[in-house]
Amino acid sequence: MNSIFKYITSFVFLAIPVSMSAAGDSLSVKTHIGYDVQDEYKVSSAISSVRGDELSKSFTPNLLNSLAGRLPGLTVGQGSDEPGVIDNSLFIRGMGTFQGLKEPLIVIDGFVTQYTDADGYLRTLLSQLMPEEIESVTLLKDASATAIYGLRGANGVLLINTKRGTNSPLKINFTAQVGFQQPTKMPKFLNSYDYANLYNEAYGYVNGGAQYYGPEALDAYKNGTDKYLYPDVDWYDETLRKTAEMYKVGLNFQGGNDVVKYFVLLNYLGNSGLMKRTEDLSDKTSNQRYNRYNVRSNMDVNISKNLSAHITLGIAIEDKITPGGTGAGKNTDDLFNRIQSLPPNSFPVRNPNNSWGGSSNWSNPLANIAERGYWRQNSRNINSALKLTEKLDMLLPGLSISGAIAFNSYYLGYSNRYANYEYYALTGKDAEGKYQYSEPFGKKESLTIDDSLSDQWRNTTLQGSLNYSGSFDVHDIDALLMYSYENEAYGKQQPFVHVGMGARFTYTYAKKYIGEFSMGLQATETFAKGHRAGFFPAGSVGWIISEEDFLKKNDVVKFLKLRASYGLTGNDKLNGDTRFMYDQEYGEKDGYNIGTSNSYLYGLRQLRLANPDITWEKDKKFNVGVEANLWGKLNLTFDYFYNRRTDILCLPSRTIPSYIGAELPYLNIGKTKNQGVEASVMYSDHVGKDFNYYVKADVWTAKNKILYMSEEIKAENNSHLYKTGHRIDQPYYLEALGYYTQADIDNPDVAKPTWKDVLPGDLKYKDWNGDGVIDNNDSYPFGYTETPEITLGLNLGFTYKNFDFSAFFHAALNRTVYLDASYYKAFQNNGPISEYALGRWTSEETAHMATYPRLTLTNEQNNYRTSTFWMCNGNFLKLRDVELGYSFKNIIPAAKADLRIFVNGTNLFAIDAVKGYDSERIGGYPAVRTISLGANIQF
Repeated sequence: MNSIFKYITSFVFLAIPVSMSAAGDSLSVKTHIGYDVQDEYKVSSAISSVRGDELSKSFTPNLLNSLAGRLPGLTVGQGSDEPGVIDNSLFIRGMGTFQGLKEPLIVIDGFVTQYTDADGYLRTLLSQLMPEEIESVTLLKDASATAIYGLRGANGVLLINTKRGTNSPLKINFTAQVGFQQPTKMPKFLNSYDYANLYNEAYGYVNGGAQYYGPEALDAYKNGTDKYLYPDVDWYDETLRKTAEMYKVGLNFQGGNDVVKYFVLLNYLGNSGLMKRTEDLSDKTSNQRYNRYNVRSNMDVNISKNLSAHITLGIAIEDKITPGGTGAGKNTDDLFNRIQSLPPNSFPVRNPNNSWGGSSNWSNPLANIAERGYWRQNSRNINSALKLTEKLDMLLPGLSISGAIAFNSYYLGYSNRYANYEYYALTGKDAEGKYQYSEPFGKKESLTIDDSLSDQWRNTTLQGSLNYSGSFDVHDIDALLMYSYENEAYGKQQPFVHVGMGARFTYTYAKKYIGEFSMGLQATETFAKGHRAGFFPAGSVGWIISEEDFLKKNDVVKFLKLRASYGLTGNDKLNGDTRFMYDQEYGEKDGYNIGTSNSYLYGLRQLRLANPDITWEKDKKFNVGVEANLWGKLNLTFDYFYNRRTDILCLPSRTIPSYIGAELPYLNIGKTKNQGVEASVMYSDHVGKDFNYYVKADVWTAKNKILYMSEEIKAENNSHLYKTGHRIDQPYYLEALGYYTQADIDNPDVAKPTWKDVLPGDLKYKDWNGDGVIDNNDSYPFGYTETPEITLGLNLGFTYKNFDFSAFFHAALNRTVYLDASYYKAFQNNGPISEYALGRWTSEETAHMATYPRLTLTNEQNNYRTSTFWMCNGNFLKLRDVELGYSFKNIIPAAKADLRIFVNGTNLFAIDAVKGYDSERIGGYPAVRTISLGANIQF
């Protein structure tokens, strides 16, 4: 009876975070899995992990940027380096859907902490954490690890576990670090003299060789004889600083005893940003800056012999100021769009009378920073939880019950200070040589003040669990049964609710045969009654071959494990934040003017047809892997995965014609597949007693394909336009074949575009459907997406006596970017011209040497079409971080204090094919490199 009771009541829940180690180090090492920790040798699912200490080597205000390339299976789209701006993309094992949410579920200390904002960006409290408060970041990748998360596990799960106390004397750790940032690449536009010459060239093509700028103007630009009427302004230089400062100061306390264990952290991070300091120019502005304050207090208290409490509290407060108020500017996009669109000869920064320069078309970027006020935002993030655990050893040793409540919130308020100002254009000189001015553009105003709520998110979770962990003879059992209720509120929307149960049962025989079953049973209000709950089972097996007698005494193979898993997971975020698609909606339709007052009255119409049977995406995941340790020095891990996603939302355009008189409903009929491999190799050893070193290389791939998406039937000669059969988000481009010649233009058999008449030197495109004209039907799938299909990471380091060194390289392959910034579009929208256009077409004789089409002044309808000409290899290799440190041991003997000083570099260099910008950040705020100096003292 007692044995039966062991099996029936065996369940596991949250535990205090513990450290990770490489496979094969010890059979007693613990590792994090969903809602639990487990002996590492028992893990038969696919996971990977990185410690918070590793992330601290990237000195950046955005923690998500620190994760790039570090976790096999996790692809991080580099976020902006603008202080306080978070716009990263995150994918676990690539993308599995073309319609629903693609990002993973993010869980901090056992509770969900993410939402998608109104701009479509994934927001998570993870981006507000400091590496110093993180114990580990763990990636759950296969069905065995993620099925317990039910409707939200299909895209994988990112677990973050913050540091907790230890049973040890008090340890005090203080760190101070100061760094200097500078852009890695800056767009280089031509000066006024070169601009005017090339402008004349473009002007002459359509004006019979006439010149817009005469010899007098060209001479003035060349010699700088009148910097006001003939200005030459580098707007990047005028509005940005060469370097920006960044600071970090942190203090934490860790320790405890048999009754209380604690971890307390206080941290400050400051970043001054690259925008020019203008507070001394105007009382209407405030300099760019970003400050973040982090506080954490995690405690574990043994209230009695059997009852313990686990308290988690993390707070992050952000304060950000962006000058140059645009009326609603949360970032600097408006500024960079403006400075990339201004020719160098537009107007001087300051006129001779010290007024601000400007024109009827353009305001002054530097004046905007100094005179248009500023945008200030303040955010408050709370990550809190209370868990009580009661041991039930009196019933069964190893049995316990837990209950937890968590509250996570994010509040963003803003204060917008906005004003207009006067600026003037120079119109020439009078007979006495005095400068003449236009009437003022703009109007001098006092600051308008707007304070309000910008964004708000709250998540309240209740959890209860019964757990068991025990051994008898050669049998080990770990099990979990849990219940969870989650209420998530975003802004004024109706709360999102998830409620359900989860279970995991792990059986190990003789520490070498492992079997695990896990499942999630979860429901949400997003779907119609009767369709709200789903069941998601998964299973995995493992075989630790190194525990077999024929390998146990082997001096080469210290550890060898085979594992495999298969199961079902779900994704209930089907179409952004669109909800309740089972309920028919109605909206306004064009009306009519009626009555004696001629009032316009709207009518109502039926909107998109409802689908009462709509359901979540389903992802069947298969994974097989091997882990090995050879000679006690070489760790190897390899995984192959194959995922099949079904029930993706599609419009049934292939089977239902659009002329039925209604907007087609979404149906769960889309299908994709996604497969790839992951491999990790780590070698560590020592030379003598003082030199220790390690090298770790990771590589992972993920290739997806759309199997079905119910596209409209296309003519046979346009079958290349189908997205089915191609990768998700596959770009479609016109294929550029070179440049039109006059002979091409005169030849009726050469296809011409429908959107304009072309001239020699214009881009020539392939007629893919053979209909004799070039139009959008000639787009063809070329290249890759911006999300790499292959990612590599190389981490290496050594210690020698008191010296330590580490470096981390990150590479991305099978990646394509599109050159769509103003930098690449010469003279468009009356804009400047950059170095990128210097290889322009000038004549048919030199066409074979041209790297750019002929110059044009009008808003070009042919050359800047979406085509392969502007497609660029997006592969890159980056030195993400490098650090050199020296430790002074026992500098204060009475306090047993150690001091470490270090120099650190983040994003020091990159090798890529993109000109003008970092390959991951084309346009906008520049990517930056950071060089810093720091000191750490431990007591």
